[in-house]
Amino acid sequence: MSDADALADAYTDEETAEHSNPEVRSVIASFLRNQFLTVESDPDLFRLAVHHKDEVRAWFASTLGWPFEAYPSDGTCRLYKRRWDPPADRPPRINLQGASKDRTASPFVITLMCLVCEQLWRHPETSFNDLQRALVQTCATESESGRLPRFQPVTQAGEGRARANAHRLGLVDALRLLEGWHVIDVDQSLDIAEQDHRADLVIIARRDRLAALPASLSPSLLDIDLDRPETHVPALCGDQSELPDHASARQHDRRRRHTALRIVLDDPGVAPRSGSDVGRYLSSSGGQRQAVDAAATAGLVCNVRRDWWIVSDPDGATTDVTFPLARNIEEQAALVLLQTLSSTDSEESVPELSLAEATARIQMHLDEHPQWAASHRARGAQRMAKNAVNRLVEAGVLVDVGQAGARWAVTPAAQMWQVRVTDLTAPSSTAPDSVSDLAEGLSDE
Repeated sequence: MSDADALADAYTDEETAEHSNPEVRSVIASFLRNQFLTVESDPDLFRLAVHHKDEVRAWFASTLGWPFEAYPSDGTCRLYKRRWDPPADRPPRINLQGASKDRTASPFVITLMCLVCEQLWRHPETSFNDLQRALVQTCATESESGRLPRFQPVTQAGEGRARANAHRLGLVDALRLLEGWHVIDVDQSLDIAEQDHRADLVIIARRDRLAALPASLSPSLLDIDLDRPETHVPALCGDQSELPDHASARQHDRRRRHTALRIVLDDPGVAPRSGSDVGRYLSSSGGQRQAVDAAATAGLVCNVRRDWWIVSDPDGATTDVTFPLARNIEEQAALVLLQTLSSTDSEESVPELSLAEATARIQMHLDEHPQWAASHRARGAQRMAKNAVNRLVEAGVLVDVGQAGARWAVTPAAQMWQVRVTDLTAPSSTAPDSVSDLAEGLSDE
């Protein structure tokens, strides 16, 4: 019996108890998707989370090592979800009223949101213009050293309005995030501030909810070196640092289990590499059983292979990622790329994909199928390729290799799909409704 098998069998009944209560399972799944819940956003879910807070807290603590807290008097529940290797491809989404889909928050918007929270902590009631002036002053003192971005929402002499409008929209989007989380109240629609640069709004923040937003201790309480951003994650995730020499074997085993299960329940794809502790744990029968059972509690399904795991959510309770579908051109373009990556014509699999290669493949498909994506051709093949790649990254088929979004590693997940592309312009009464006639998963042999 391997160490991981022994570890899995050594859990207490309390730690491995099956959470068969569907209400508890639904609360667990919802917090894997959104870690901050308010009574205004979903009263029924909030009631269930408060009612089952002890069971939910115990499951997250024993399975993942993440603290869960319910604050009924403040109207909030919070899962303090932290990872030593935080995913960089999951920015928050901005809810746009009347829009067909949400907008992804840029790093600039997220930075502004943090600065807004700092200002609102000092002045919980303020105006849009006062907040804007405070951010201009804060960024002006730090932008020269590169610690903060430039923020100029007002047109300067001799400059165009494009940058000022973009910066003002960034502040509006930052406020939209906080408003969507019910951390702030605004007396008028934020659309007014976006459309009229002379408009002013009253913003009121709830400090109790501001205090619950950070997933770690306040940076002011930590030894943070602003000139060394690479040290920030270890400082903020101090509870995940190396255990001391006097730590017991059980503590080491628990840490390994938590690390492995966090990846399984938080990523669409997992590589059980034999050279790592996580890989050895997931490659063992006991560790594999624990991971599959934990995923099932959250409503997730693990497609387990020797070289790769695909973790999917049939009910869509923990994620809004849907794959594979071909309802729009972006999703169809993703399947066009996937057909190339999963092709069995060559003996060797494709190890990496560059933006240029993805663009060339999309352009080839555009040339071969002149009627396809007619309304998107003006945007260019490169933009279509970028959107397609983003879909494949979300699905765990591609992984960014850190070249500023220009090159991606192809994971073994690409070989778990079969895609057949059909020409929609072919005169056939049985022509399918999408570019992908077939996209189905393959089971492990």
